[in-house]
Amino acid sequence: MADDREREPAGGDEAETGREHDPEEHLKRVRERLQLATDGADHTVKSQLESITAGVFEEQDGHLTQSEPGPKDDRIAEIAAKLDGLAAEASGETADHVLVARDRCLDYLEESGP
Repeated sequence: MADDREREPAGGDEAETGREHDPEEHLKRVRERLQLATDGADHTVKSQLESITAGVFEEQDGHLTQSEPGPKDDRIAEIAAKLDGLAAEASGETADHVLVARDRCLDYLEESGP
């Protein structure tokens, strides 16, 4: 898998906050990028993005429904893989936002490790 992190526009997420090394901040940025992607997506991609966004919310706020609250690395990795596949189906800015969201998932995994 090629690393598309250079696709993030200048002044990206890190420029917006000084908290780029907070794993929870990465998931917040994932949700923000997914919302931006959803806003410009066609019906098929939009439906998939909404489902993935719900999964991110569940991982971040899972204390409501999970016996072990908090994001699980395997689920975040699964979300990143889904986003990678979805980026191939999307186009233009939607694909760019999806790839940035995927990168934020990968950043989360790097920084939340043992």
